[in-house]
Amino acid sequence: MRRISTKRLQPGMQLAQPVISADGTILLAKGQTLRASYIDRLRQLGVSSVYVVDPRFPDIDANDFLSERARAQALRTVRDACTSLIAGSVIDMPAVTEIVDMLIDDLSSKPDLLVNVFDIRTYDDYTFAHSVNVCSFAILIGMSFSLNSGMLRELAIGALMHDLGKTCVPLDLLNKPGSLSDEEFAQVQKHTSDGFDILRKQGEIGLLSAHIALQHHERVDGTGYPRALAGSEIHLYARIVAVADVYDALVSDRPYRSRFLPHEAAARLALESETAFDAEVVRKFLRKVAFYPTGTLVRLSTGYMGVVVDINQPMTTRPIVRILYDAQGEDIGDYFELDLSKSSNISIIEVISDETRLA
Repeated sequence: MRRISTKRLQPGMQLAQPVISADGTILLAKGQTLRASYIDRLRQLGVSSVYVVDPRFPDIDANDFLSERARAQALRTVRDACTSLIAGSVIDMPAVTEIVDMLIDDLSSKPDLLVNVFDIRTYDDYTFAHSVNVCSFAILIGMSFSLNSGMLRELAIGALMHDLGKTCVPLDLLNKPGSLSDEEFAQVQKHTSDGFDILRKQGEIGLLSAHIALQHHERVDGTGYPRALAGSEIHLYARIVAVADVYDALVSDRPYRSRFLPHEAAARLALESETAFDAEVVRKFLRKVAFYPTGTLVRLSTGYMGVVVDINQPMTTRPIVRILYDAQGEDIGDYFELDLSKSSNISIIEVISDETRLA
């Protein structure tokens, strides 16, 4: 298995991971052989890369961060909540609680799980997929803080619903490719207070869960919004969701920019810990992130290039790499593996686009 840009897909290639739509429908299943029409559709939907089966790496597989069933049902739940609000109806809270419990059970059953796969999503389903990912990341961080089951549920409900206030913001403003005017930015900022008001009106959502929607754009140095809270004035749940929210936004394709690679996003979070973000929350989250997901092509300090085949814990910055090319970019023929956790004098210096090297 390896990750490949949709620009480089060819008919006959086989998907190693599914592509799931905003409503939880599996558009293309794992194992699907790609046709030209499927490839065109993926590009039209804004999917930038997918995982494909590669005979050179039959033993490489990404551990699914969430089961297909849990992800699909969670996407439907967020979509239905947004649809209900737009229609002036109420959120189906039993359904929200059910999916939150499913996500907690799913992630609790994988204590050593790493965020170790590029999420495959389209521009159009960003809000739904983002909400599910933020919820999942928040659960992982919450488990690292040893939150009890009731607290995890409060955190997860607020995380899943943290962006509901965006149903009050015009889509063209949310997806604007250029800079926002002061007036436009003020309108977008209102999604935090609007989200809080929406959740408080639901009745079955607790105050702390609602405060996640209100506070997830606050920053520990007091530079956030809507109330410029600082440090412990921001609830722990909101500090957790702030980190999960920013990380997922960074590793997502947007109409106005391409995604950051996981190690780039992690570096940005680390740089802003103790200023914008709670340092302990960042540390706990980054221990759960595979900086170089399996299937990623990398260049080593020796000049050799290879594909990440496994992740070392806790040394997630030093994975096992299968060497494919020499320093001149020539196929070495007899592939071999290098465990960077045991080779302290060799490091990864670059993540290489498959457009650059892999056809």
